[in-house]
Amino acid sequence: MKHVVRFFLPTSGLIGALLLLASSAARAQATADSATLKPEFYGYTGVYYGYDFSTPHTRTRPGFVYSENRHNAFSINIALLGARFTSERVRGTFAVQTGTYPDANYAAEPPVFKHLHEAYAGVRLRPGLWLDAGVFLSHIGLEGPISRDDLTLTRSIIADNSPYYESGAKLTYDTPNGHWTLIGLVLNGWQVIRDNNENKGLGWQVQWKPTSQWVLNSSTYAGEGPNQPDSVGRQLRYFHDFYATCQVTPGLKMAASFDFGIQQQQSPRIAYDRWHGAALIANQRLTRRTALSARLEYFHDPAHVLIAAARLNPTAPFRTGGASVGFDYLPVPRCLIRLEAKGYRAADPVFEANDQPRRTNAAITSSLGLTF
Repeated sequence: MKHVVRFFLPTSGLIGALLLLASSAARAQATADSATLKPEFYGYTGVYYGYDFSTPHTRTRPGFVYSENRHNAFSINIALLGARFTSERVRGTFAVQTGTYPDANYAAEPPVFKHLHEAYAGVRLRPGLWLDAGVFLSHIGLEGPISRDDLTLTRSIIADNSPYYESGAKLTYDTPNGHWTLIGLVLNGWQVIRDNNENKGLGWQVQWKPTSQWVLNSSTYAGEGPNQPDSVGRQLRYFHDFYATCQVTPGLKMAASFDFGIQQQQSPRIAYDRWHGAALIANQRLTRRTALSARLEYFHDPAHVLIAAARLNPTAPFRTGGASVGFDYLPVPRCLIRLEAKGYRAADPVFEANDQPRRTNAAITSSLGLTF
């Protein structure tokens, strides 16, 4: 691990060089682009009702669930409004959000950043090569924060416990044949907008589309773990996510994802904690307006690096499997109604009901999503 430590010393000089290069390229094309910029406005609202059969007194689902996490209440998971523009040489996006998703997932951010979904600017350095800087969606994972874009209504444990957003700068290169996408990133940290220290993280992504049916993706993060002050000390984290999607038939899409991570212990620093997880997802279109979905998943975090220890059983490692089935209905274009039943079963009693530890947890969730 010595090479990793040296690799992630402060990178402010690299960031400055990238931004200086972007500024020079942008000035050279300012006149040409000013006549072609046409902002596009867009929005999405996802309303849901969920019922957790453990009837949690906090009205919130288990702490590792960050999306559609309210119990027995009609809630907005995410409502966002944004604008994007793209020209031959520059692009940018600015979008704001509200709902229970940003409330839970941005809990560590200052209030001013909780409503920031995306805010970045980009410049094309050469054909196929773009430099973007700001706040953008994560390069990690198969599932995103918007249910409409996912194969299932809710997210898997591995999706909810890896970054949904990032801040920093990234270089993206798309090959002319469209088969490869290569991304390199310099980041403030692991899902961090406001940085609390001098440390940075690096990320990279390799995506291969061998045919129109297949997508193979490898995404990596290496750098600081918790966003803690320099006085506390740095804990290095290395994380890799691999996923594959396949359009098996015109109506059937399948996906598989696997995550693995290690993090340096606070003491002794020569030791590392590990976690891993996996998910298998399928979505079968039945008719032009209806579809069925299913997911199997597993997550093991024995040292509670990402999953907080159970309130009633804090010494138990988190080793949990889950399954869900769902039904989708598209009554009109841009409006999607979804229903899902999900259950978890753990090796140890890490859940609770009526202030008693238990090994199982089950819930049903319904949602109505509108795109505009």
